[in-house]
Amino acid sequence: MNKVSLSFLFVAITLFSTLFAQKATVSGKVDHKTQLRYSSIVVNQVKGNTLVPVDTATIDEKGNYKSILEVQQPTLFVAKFMPSQNEITYWFLLPKEKVTLDYQVDLYPILVGVKGSKNMEVFRGFTDKNKDVELLNREYPVADDVRKKEIEKEFINLYPKVQNDIKEYILENKNVLMSAFIVTCFDQEFAKYVSLYESVRDALIKEYPNDPYVKNIDERLKKSLFEGSLAPDIVMDSPDGKKLKLSDLRGKVVLIDFWASWCGPCRRENPNVVKLYEKYKDKGFEIFSVSLDKDKTAWIKAIKDDNLKWTNHVSDLKYWSSEAAKLYGVSSIPSTVLIDKEGRVIAKNLRGRDLELKMKEIFGE
Repeated sequence: MNKVSLSFLFVAITLFSTLFAQKATVSGKVDHKTQLRYSSIVVNQVKGNTLVPVDTATIDEKGNYKSILEVQQPTLFVAKFMPSQNEITYWFLLPKEKVTLDYQVDLYPILVGVKGSKNMEVFRGFTDKNKDVELLNREYPVADDVRKKEIEKEFINLYPKVQNDIKEYILENKNVLMSAFIVTCFDQEFAKYVSLYESVRDALIKEYPNDPYVKNIDERLKKSLFEGSLAPDIVMDSPDGKKLKLSDLRGKVVLIDFWASWCGPCRRENPNVVKLYEKYKDKGFEIFSVSLDKDKTAWIKAIKDDNLKWTNHVSDLKYWSSEAAKLYGVSSIPSTVLIDKEGRVIAKNLRGRDLELKMKEIFGE
């Protein structure tokens, strides 16, 4: 009886897996123009920081190839043109897609035709805009000294325009999941392009909350808090149990102040914060105090003793495990983040005289 049951269970699981297995098909042509340089395409699935080979598509004498891949969710693949191994491209596929990708071989395989995938159409547009920069990058290592100097000058003139074109292109296609991957080309200048990353994140995160590239952008934005970046919202309990939201203070300049009753430096800084609050509260200044206390009684007593008159006091009473502190990457207190009326970061960790000077700059005397 047990053997029959186990056999039935195995068959049922196999049938279930077969029914729900999803595949995507990629086919097309690699136009070599002259002699054949590539004999196959090795397809690797991206899993975290690892490439896992999942298929090899042979390129026939006419340049045709075909690959059938298991795709259960939006998935990034790295396709290597063999035997080179250095010539790669990216495939971003959805379940059940039937995609045609045609390549033309120049100094490297260039994607010239796409059918059946909006994501790959967007990727092709990106490669088109970046093509001139990529050609210079590939020519530079084999160029002589004279040509290298020419390439350097060409690159200096070309690069800013290409970067701006790509930025505008991503904004035009921010609702397409592929943009979460393409925007990583700006990772080395993340602080400069914070608003671009925010636009992509905001356009995609509701529909693709578990996509690794969307999640990475969201987490990086939350932890970075560069000047000009949007401060993550904080929703937490006040001493009387009322839910208070940082975002409800939009329209005011807000000092987010991480402190605790047990923190000596915080308590010594509080008179200065109180003085600034009294001076600028009628000009549109507010304080949002986040306590890292674990003792509610001590927290409430410190608010009263230090005369912290503003109403926006919150805490989850989790000490260093405070959710707001983790969200803002706070590892020591006192710690502050000053945000503008739109909720964007003006400055971080201003205290004492530095905070006073910044307030004068914003509001005047």
